[in-house]
Amino acid sequence: MFDYWVHVDQSRESAYAEVFAHLQQLVAAGIRVYVMVGNRDFALSKNLLASFGLIPIPDPMALRLGTQNILLTHGDLLCTDDRRYQIFRRVIRHPLIRLSVGNLSYSCLQKLATGLRRGSTLAVQKKSLNITDAHPLAIQTALRFGIAGQHLEQGFDVLVHGHTHRPVWEHRDGGWRMVLGAWSPDAACIGRWAAGQWSLEKITRIP
Repeated sequence: MFDYWVHVDQSRESAYAEVFAHLQQLVAAGIRVYVMVGNRDFALSKNLLASFGLIPIPDPMALRLGTQNILLTHGDLLCTDDRRYQIFRRVIRHPLIRLSVGNLSYSCLQKLATGLRRGSTLAVQKKSLNITDAHPLAIQTALRFGIAGQHLEQGFDVLVHGHTHRPVWEHRDGGWRMVLGAWSPDAACIGRWAAGQWSLEKITRIP
C-alpha cells in the first residue's frame, strides 16, 4: 500500500493520513477494505490497520469466490530465482530483527528505509527480468498445490499477485494467473471480479 512503512508515526504525516482518511471513508460507506502488506510495508501492524477500520489478511490467502478457488499473494514469494532477495526477506522479517529495529527512533528508521530503497532500486536495475519475475515453476506449484501453508488438494483456479508490476491475465498450468500493476498518482491497473468474471482494468484519476 505504501512505498515503505517503518513506524506508527507515519500515520500522522499528511500524505499517509490522507490515504487512511480515504480508506476510512470507504469503511464508513459500508465497504469492507482488506489489506495484504507487501515487501516494503510489511511492518504495518494489525492493530494500526484495525484502528482505521481496515481488515488485515495474511500472505498468502486462500478464498473461494463463486465456484472458484482463489489464491492471493503479494508475489515476492514466487520470485524464487532472486535468491539474494529471498535471503534478505527471511532476515528482515525475522522476529528478532523486527524487535531490534523496532527500538530505533523514527528518524533512524526513515534513513534506514531510504538507504534500503536506494540499494534495492540499484540491485533490481542490475538483475535480468527473468530473475525479478515470478518463476514458472513457482507459478505452477502455487496453482496446483498452493504456497507457504495455503494448500488445497485440488489446487487453485486463479492465482492473483502483484510485486513484479507486469500486468497480465493468462491461462497456464491448468489455471489462470492475474498480475496486478503498480500504482501511480494518476492511474492503476487493478483486478476486478464481478458476476463470476475476472478482468484486468486500468483506472485513471478523475481530474
